[in-house]
Amino acid sequence: MNFIKYLLRKSAGRAKCLRARSWRPQWLPPWVVLQTENSVHPHMPEEHADLFLAYNASSTEIETLHWLHATSCLIKPKCILETGVAEGLGTIALAAACKANGFGKVHSIEIDSQRCITLNKLLDKEKLSEFVVVHRDDSRDFLRTTNLNFDLAYFDSLCEIRAEEYTICRQRDILKGIAVFHDTAPLRTQTLASYPPEPLHSEYRRQIHELVKQPGVTGYFESTLSRGLVAIFLEGKSEGGSIRGIK
Repeated sequence: MNFIKYLLRKSAGRAKCLRARSWRPQWLPPWVVLQTENSVHPHMPEEHADLFLAYNASSTEIETLHWLHATSCLIKPKCILETGVAEGLGTIALAAACKANGFGKVHSIEIDSQRCITLNKLLDKEKLSEFVVVHRDDSRDFLRTTNLNFDLAYFDSLCEIRAEEYTICRQRDILKGIAVFHDTAPLRTQTLASYPPEPLHSEYRRQIHELVKQPGVTGYFESTLSRGLVAIFLEGKSEGGSIRGIK
């Protein structure tokens, strides 16, 4: 009986070690030290954050960024929108995809001037500057006046304004293809002590799920794992090609 318990403990230990993966995507800079998502950010067990990798609590999970990178390599967008830059890893993922494609430009909108300066230095360091334009502006003001048309949008600014950013894009018909929203996990506020408060997060989720019902949406995808992700597929032909979702 003791031998069986020993084997069970050994098997459990191996399973735990397997979860702490050494995998890292090729586009990720070598200076980024990875940890499991649940070690940098509190989560409910149902979110399985131990299966995800992260740089720190403020940056997006590496799997989410890798999905954005792979999606950009797949649909070949010429013009990408990113709202909110945080540590700049999302910008790097998208810009690296443009570099891999051989064309494309990421337009990153950030209201904090210091973050804009830091991001530009980071892009220079990673030799990705030619694939990114950093705009220091309120994202909503920028989207109300820009002449750009986007094939892919990653909304990762303050969660209370992301639906508004998307709505401006749709009203002006400057977004075709895919709209991606981060931090949509339904259990998110059950482990976060301060921000966002539950009413704000519930309203954010309500807004996103109302957006998927609008005309012109051909389908959507939602993951409730880790911090959560919703991707909305829009009808019409983007510069990168025809995008279709299945309802």
